[in-house]
Amino acid sequence: MSDRKSILITVATGFLGSHLAARFLENGCRVTVLARASNNASPRSRVQHVLREVGVSHFDNLAVYEGDISLPDVGLNECARKQIVSATDEVWHCAASLSFQEQDREEIYRMNVDGTRHVIDLVKQMPSRRIQHVSTAYIAGDRQDVALETEINVGQRFKNAYEESKCQAELLIADEQSKGAIVASVYRPSIVIGDSKSGRATHFHGVYAFIRALWAMLQRFRRRMSPQPGPVKVPLRVLGVETHTLNFVPIDYVVDAMIEISRRPDSAGGTYHLANPSPTENRMWLPNICRLLQAEGIQLVGENSFLKTPMTKRESLFQKRMAFYYQYLQGEPRFDCRRALDALKNTGIECPPVTVELINRIIGWYVDLLNAKAT
Repeated sequence: MSDRKSILITVATGFLGSHLAARFLENGCRVTVLARASNNASPRSRVQHVLREVGVSHFDNLAVYEGDISLPDVGLNECARKQIVSATDEVWHCAASLSFQEQDREEIYRMNVDGTRHVIDLVKQMPSRRIQHVSTAYIAGDRQDVALETEINVGQRFKNAYEESKCQAELLIADEQSKGAIVASVYRPSIVIGDSKSGRATHFHGVYAFIRALWAMLQRFRRRMSPQPGPVKVPLRVLGVETHTLNFVPIDYVVDAMIEISRRPDSAGGTYHLANPSPTENRMWLPNICRLLQAEGIQLVGENSFLKTPMTKRESLFQKRMAFYYQYLQGEPRFDCRRALDALKNTGIECPPVTVELINRIIGWYVDLLNAKAT
C-alpha cells in the first residue's frame, strides 16, 4: 500500500473503525473520517479521544468532517463533499448501528441500509469508485449449514433487524458492483473480541455485554449473600447447547486481514469471511468465563430442563435481559473461510484458536476492568 494513500473511513469512533484508522495513520496514509456532531465535543475532539485510546499520538494526517451517513451526501456540505470526492483513493465503510432491538428497527435500517446507499452514492462520484465494505458473518441468519463467502441471501431467516439490515446492505453493494458502478470488496467478521496479544478492547458489545450481565448479577448476589472475596456459587441455568459453537475473532486479526486483503489487486469483487476456522464450543468458553468471574453453579441446559423444573426468579430475569444473546447459544452456521484463507496464505496473518490462554488474556482483561471500575 502506498504510504500516501488517501483513505475515507465512515466512522472512526467504533471498535473496528478506530483500529483501522490507527493502522492507516501508522502506515503513513492520509485518513479522513466522518463524525456526527455532539453537544459535548466537536467531531475532531471525539475522534481524537477515541484514537488516543488505541495508541494514536500524532494527528497530522487526520482530517475530520462533520457528517452523517443516514443523510444524503452523508451529511456533507457541498464544499466538503467535493474535497473528499476529489482527494479519496478508497472508502472504508464500517459505520453501522449495532443495536439488535426490534424497537430500533427503523433506526437500524436508516443507518445500515440507507446509510450504505448514501455511501455508495458518494463512492460513485470518486475517480477510483473503490469501496471496502465491512459487513458481518451473521448475515447468515438462522442457517445451521455451511455459509459460503459467495452467498448473500439464500432464503435464510434472521434473528434480528441488525442481521437483516446488514444483508440488505450487502445486496445493495452487490447490485452496484454488478452494474460496474463501484469496485467493492466485502469483509464479514464474526464476533470481534479484544486484541490477541494484550487482551485490550475499547468497545464492549456482543459477548462483552453477556459477560457484563453475568458480572452484574454476581455483584448483586455477593452483596446480599457472600460478602467475602473468592468464588461464589450461584445456581443459574443458561439456555444453550453445549456442543454448539460461537465464532470469536480478535480485533488485531480482523484489521490485519482486511488491510492485507485490500492490498491485493484481485480482491476487488470478493467477499471474505473473517471468521475463526476453529469455532469455540459453548462448553469451552462459558465455563472459562465463569472461572474468571469466580462463579460456580452456572450451567448450560436444554429447554427440557425448564419443562422439568420451572425457572427460578433469577433465571427468568436473566433470560429476559439476555434474550437476544440466547439466540446465538442455540447454534450458528459454519463459516466457510477458504477465500479469505487463500488470500492470506504465506502472509503470516492467521486467526489464533480460542484457547484457555487466549480467554484468560482477553476476557480476564475485561473482568479486571469491570472489577476496577466497581472499586
